[in-house]
Amino acid sequence: MGKKAKTRKSFWKGKRVLVTGGNGFVGSHLTEILLTQGAGVTVVGREKPSGVRFLDLKNPSIRYHSVDLSSTRPTVISLCRNKDVVFHLAARVAGIGYNSTHPATMLRDNLAMAMTMFEAARLAQVPRMQFVSSACVYPRFCTIPTPESEGLLDEPEPTNYGYGWAKRMGEILARSYAEEYGMKISIVRPYNGYGPRDNFDPRTSHVIPALIRRVVSGENPVVVWGDGSPTRSFLYVSDFARGLMEAVEKYPEPDPVNIGTEEEIRIGDLAKLVVELSGSKAQVIFDTTRPNGQPRRNCDTRKAKEKIGFTARVPLREGLKKTIEWYRKSVGLSA
Repeated sequence: MGKKAKTRKSFWKGKRVLVTGGNGFVGSHLTEILLTQGAGVTVVGREKPSGVRFLDLKNPSIRYHSVDLSSTRPTVISLCRNKDVVFHLAARVAGIGYNSTHPATMLRDNLAMAMTMFEAARLAQVPRMQFVSSACVYPRFCTIPTPESEGLLDEPEPTNYGYGWAKRMGEILARSYAEEYGMKISIVRPYNGYGPRDNFDPRTSHVIPALIRRVVSGENPVVVWGDGSPTRSFLYVSDFARGLMEAVEKYPEPDPVNIGTEEEIRIGDLAKLVVELSGSKAQVIFDTTRPNGQPRRNCDTRKAKEKIGFTARVPLREGLKKTIEWYRKSVGLSA
């Protein structure tokens, strides 16, 4: 008999990991995947443990802390101590409507959290850290598909102005801390994540959860902001979380990497697809008095393939089906 092939040991087995925003949409999926890889995870969130919807806090591998990351640096430093990896996912996020009218709030709150986390990780001598940036750093009229080199060109997309600048400044912090203190820091720019556990709040939700909530609730007609012509690429949450892990493991450099998919769709077609997959007969109409947002948003994925071997696995139609099914169950509706 030949020799048995060696099983590659997971990078994450036995690692002590801190995930800010770990009780949220992407963070909870990331935490669960880390646990399956043998990591012990400390989660930082804003909600009290009794309010956590997604994580099983009875799991002995999860430690949960409710912390205000913008103003409690001594506490955050203590949480960072003895950690092997820190993921900074915590952020104030919202859709185009809220972002457009609250640029100062989005800039202030997100930058404050980033400053706290970088300094805490430095003082705690964390070996590896990841700053989760955003596609919102890119200007409105960027090259499509967008290469990472255009992340600091011109101004960010106006409808995401405050949030875009906060993420740009977070990237500058990452580069500066790496240069001055020798920290190993990964920077990722995810594109339009969606999936089960997304934010379905009508005041702050992004386009996919907003459409699903409205269609499933029986809205007819379904009114879409703008003329439906802008395009987006959407990243299913399991691919999102996997991309974060692969980036911090394989490329802990302060050099941004797009995490996304090459699949691109018009917003108007997306709305019609959600209607179809929901089994609805609703009509889709467009309110052209409302802003379109960025005309196109899709990333160049070559760097992700080269540096971390990342390629998205879940196509949009499949991901939407899973998300619609989860949402129906979460609100007590049968398919």
